[in-house]
Amino acid sequence: MGEARVRLLRRTLLLLVAVVVSAWLAASAALAIWLPAGWRVSNWPLSVPGFSAISPEGVTLRWSPRDWRGLRATGQNFTPRGSSLGQISTLDAEFALRGPVGLDEAAWRQSGGHVEVVGLSILWGPLRFSGIGELRPAEDGSLQGSLRGRLEGLEGALATLVQNGIVSGGERSSGQVELPLSLLRDGRVMLGPLLIADWR
Repeated sequence: MGEARVRLLRRTLLLLVAVVVSAWLAASAALAIWLPAGWRVSNWPLSVPGFSAISPEGVTLRWSPRDWRGLRATGQNFTPRGSSLGQISTLDAEFALRGPVGLDEAAWRQSGGHVEVVGLSILWGPLRFSGIGELRPAEDGSLQGSLRGRLEGLEGALATLVQNGIVSGGERSSGQVELPLSLLRDGRVMLGPLLIADWR
């Protein structure tokens, strides 16, 4: 192989590395800017497996350039700010961005873009929920959707959910439920009428 080809190959490889690193840094920076107030970045900009941020309550949010459409949130023994439901023992949630990228919010919404809840497992006091769902962008900039899965817990806790209109009596008897979920633009996370977290 001639010297000119070797130089061309080196330049091509350097350019490829530069593009990959730049994309990694840009995506990490965008995610860091998007984070709610009070969150701190734990390893950035270059880390393996990727970007991590921690909420004031101790929830860890992870993103990896290897799966750049996905986010994972985990936490143990924390009490969501703004919630009166007590301490969450364990949280493990995985989200995936669906739909065309590079569009503004309105175009993304009109093209069917949404956030898929790939999996959610939560132990909150006597309640245990595991399931899936999706959040779709609304015109006011919030994300509205629902979770579907199995809810287990004490009869008294389920009775409270029925009383608050989150679970119907028929759903309560089977253990299979659909829960309305909202991520509001002001940083509040609502499960039906109940405030789950306030990240303003």
